[in-house]
Amino acid sequence: MFQELVHKADLGNGYYLNPILDGDYADPAVFRDGETYYLTVSTGEYRPGLSIFQSGDLVNWKLICHPLHGFMGAAWAPDILKYEGKYYIYFCSGGTNWVIWSEHIDSGWSEAIDLKVGHIDPGHVVDGEGNRYLFLSENYIVPLSRDGLSVTGEMIQVLKAPEIPDEWDIEGAFPEAPNVFRKDGYYYLTYADGGTAGPATSHMIMSARAESLYGPWELSPYNPVVHTYSRYEKWLSKGHGHFVEDTEGKWWAIYHSYEKGYESLGRKLLLSPVEFTRDGWFRISKPAEEATPKPCGYLVEDTNTFSDNFSGKGISGWRAWGESNPARYHCLQKGLRIDGTGETIGKSHPLTIITGDHSYETTVHVTCHEGCEAGIILQYNEEIYNAAALRDRKLCIYRLGKMLAQKDIGTNECWLRMKNDDQYISFYYSLDGVTYKKMNYCINAISQNNNSYNGFLSLRPGIFAAGKGYANWEDFTYTGLV
Repeated sequence: MFQELVHKADLGNGYYLNPILDGDYADPAVFRDGETYYLTVSTGEYRPGLSIFQSGDLVNWKLICHPLHGFMGAAWAPDILKYEGKYYIYFCSGGTNWVIWSEHIDSGWSEAIDLKVGHIDPGHVVDGEGNRYLFLSENYIVPLSRDGLSVTGEMIQVLKAPEIPDEWDIEGAFPEAPNVFRKDGYYYLTYADGGTAGPATSHMIMSARAESLYGPWELSPYNPVVHTYSRYEKWLSKGHGHFVEDTEGKWWAIYHSYEKGYESLGRKLLLSPVEFTRDGWFRISKPAEEATPKPCGYLVEDTNTFSDNFSGKGISGWRAWGESNPARYHCLQKGLRIDGTGETIGKSHPLTIITGDHSYETTVHVTCHEGCEAGIILQYNEEIYNAAALRDRKLCIYRLGKMLAQKDIGTNECWLRMKNDDQYISFYYSLDGVTYKKMNYCINAISQNNNSYNGFLSLRPGIFAAGKGYANWEDFTYTGLV
């Protein structure tokens, strides 16, 4: 992953340590194509929509493309696969489910096609006769056309999720995220339940098996196969998983989880080995916080960085909340120009990055032109953000979307720095790029997470240009701090 991140999943000694994707990469789906794995995750309201990552060993991942273009809805809970020489991604948005496809994994993806079917969290499966289906939340199944681009029949519930014991603290009963794979004559269905946030013990992965996709389904005696049993564990609300077989026939589960004390960083991705028992069931017994022998495979080198001189070359980690006008961005001979938009900073579609680091610094040079308010930001959503904003020669500090303080610095051009020191946020400015002055209004951001503000989001650092006019940017740098 991005080079500046502090955590390295690959320990360099044949072992790995979770998370394998350190940041807000929720709702994973993964498949293997030959010796290479491809993975996608939810992107919600951020543009560009969806992401595809590549790996040779399930541990070291590289962002290779953003396949969803021109789609104005949120993108949640995708499934990714290859079938008969074509690649497909199914995802849910706006009360329906969608599909895109391509003949190439890293380019040429189609426009989104509305399948016009309800429920959420689509999971694709092919039966032994080559018939295609989608599994959906609450364990419904619906048949697909041969090309996978339309629904051809009735949606039927094939397994009613059992009640969750009262002694478990959960967010609610929400059976979702179905994933079906086939092994040794059985279809194995896994699904998430218990809610994806709230209590530490909420989320889980349940399992069932059947000889037919329409059942009858038999629940696993090892349920839940993934679960956080105590609020004192390191990884909270573990759930929403996908299963994949490696080139040696070993099985692995990838699923998301909040890191205890760092829920503001969103749901990170964990990898666990799957153990099949003699009676044909499987379980996951290796604690997610322990170093684990790596899967077989090869190393995919990743040269991507968060730091950006805005030359426009290569894959970038930038995402814009709800952006609908890419014409706002102009690559200059030196730097980037962003036209202002939105009535408030939160609605200006800030450009942000995804990080899982506990501590880090971001620095950028900004020139703010008349009518514009521009600066650096730590954004949760349109209303909840922390920022240092330059406008009318004043530097303004925002906390939770409200102005906290301002100072006349006598210029509309300066270097800005944000330091996240273990979720304590401070802002600095410099007139020469060497000596920085602290705006001493430290913000405690620990509670800025889904349990306070909903949305299943995370705090993301970035830059913004609000109002009228425009701002010029040069030399954005990101530094992970130990």
